[in-house]
Amino acid sequence: MVKNVIKYIFIYTLLVGCDSNGVLGPDLNDTEESCSSNCHLDISAPSLEIDNNEYYHMTFLDGYIQTFTTLEAQTGVDNNYEKLEWISNKEIYMGYGEWANLVNGDSYTDEDGRARTVLGVWETFVGDTITIYAGYKDKCDIQYVDSLKVVIDG
Repeated sequence: MVKNVIKYIFIYTLLVGCDSNGVLGPDLNDTEESCSSNCHLDISAPSLEIDNNEYYHMTFLDGYIQTFTTLEAQTGVDNNYEKLEWISNKEIYMGYGEWANLVNGDSYTDEDGRARTVLGVWETFVGDTITIYAGYKDKCDIQYVDSLKVVIDG
């Protein structure tokens, strides 16, 4: 399982376009000009309470099989729909050799540079702290990664 988490954390296949102050010239080997952007990545769980240690708290709903919350990423990408990758450090065994991550792995930004995904936890995770990672690369090939921690309360 840890091997899968490490494998996916650094897989970001699509390039993202942010406001650029300079790009490589017509000769792609020309390194005289630099590439820069105003991209960033800040992920949050807007529906959850956050404590003094910056851990979010999610209460598992008694009587349900699974409890969900929405996670949000702010990227600085405007008027351009771009792909983000998401992964958590926990998975659940679904049977028949299949494991499922606790977050939806892909999302796209909207016109305001926000992307959203869903975290879904099962009762077996009550008492655990789950770390969620998100990331992408901009068109300057700069990789942005952020994470947050969610404590699952019973």
